[in-house]
Amino acid sequence: MFLHQKLFQSEFIFLAKEELINILSVVSFLGHYEREMHAAEKKVLMAMFKVASVTHEEHEKMKSNHSLDGMLKQLQSDDAKHTLVELMALVAGADGVLQDEERTIIKKIMKRVGVKDDHPYFEDDNLDVANVRANVGKILSSLKDISA
Repeated sequence: MFLHQKLFQSEFIFLAKEELINILSVVSFLGHYEREMHAAEKKVLMAMFKVASVTHEEHEKMKSNHSLDGMLKQLQSDDAKHTLVELMALVAGADGVLQDEERTIIKKIMKRVGVKDDHPYFEDDNLDVANVRANVGKILSSLKDISA
């Protein structure tokens, strides 16, 4: 079940703070795949950090972690894996365009963590940017609940 589905059903998931930091590290990696991050993507990423109450120390830990493989290995629960996909979709869709490189990275990460291609935000192997953008508030609200 995905964040927005859990929110509608009044079910909440809880992730360990370390697992959440790993998720946000992977999302940050996606946002920085190019040397320059689009302003809208940076704004969404910063909102995620704020909503998740990421401390300065946690942010520094995230910046020092350069092993995508290591970060992905830390994600064990299905909730963590689906949370990762939703947050990656949110950052990738922030500028209104899914770049080919973003699509490739997201699909590889989804495959690596075992999330199927039938995720509700993906249609015909493409991110449904309008659907993601329509659910920004719900996704961030769910992230806040997870972080509590």
